[in-house]
Amino acid sequence: MVTMAIPKGTGVAGRQHGSVRLFKQLLRAALVGWLWLTPATAQEAGPVAVIEELNAALLEVMKAADQLGYEGRYERLEPVLEASYDFPFMARVASGTSWRDMSAQQQDELVALFKEMSIASYAARFDGFSGEAFEIIGAAPGPRDAVVVESRLLRPDDQPVGLNYVMRDQGDSWRIVDVLLDAKFSELARQKAEFAAVLRGGGVADLKALLQEKIATLEAEAGS
Repeated sequence: MVTMAIPKGTGVAGRQHGSVRLFKQLLRAALVGWLWLTPATAQEAGPVAVIEELNAALLEVMKAADQLGYEGRYERLEPVLEASYDFPFMARVASGTSWRDMSAQQQDELVALFKEMSIASYAARFDGFSGEAFEIIGAAPGPRDAVVVESRLLRPDDQPVGLNYVMRDQGDSWRIVDVLLDAKFSELARQKAEFAAVLRGGGVADLKALLQEKIATLEAEAGS
């Protein structure tokens, strides 16, 4: 009984004071226990944390680029990029209004090729280490409830490269939906313009062929 801990003769006010003190102690204990039981991913699901994990993986791959080779870099980066990017959303936006006219199978095939091309691009470009580092400047509100994480690739003997990531909350995590090179050039807008020209000229088959050609070129250049 709580009243057993209250000294004799304290009265009602004393009992109330003791009950409040005990309640506060129990509340603090419950909060500490909740923090211990909360998964790390729930505390680290913010947009900046996603970019921090991506940058760490890129640096790790860059430092071991020669040992890993192109295929090894691809395998290391694949799960990280899949967790960082919303490839289905990006493929749909890049395809424009033509997306609605595609069958479900065509859409799935296009998403798969878009993802493969994106990972291949990373594996081919991040192929060595010369003292580079990533710097996250901060995060700011973006259009349509997006968040823009501002970052830079620092190069010892050259100007830094601005890499701003446009991110959206997908419910369970934040995902990249666009990259602004030098903080102003939208990679998704560039892809949308390129895809639109191909789709107008030859349809989905030609777009798939283009993506396959890009993947093959990246693999060949990385292997040479």
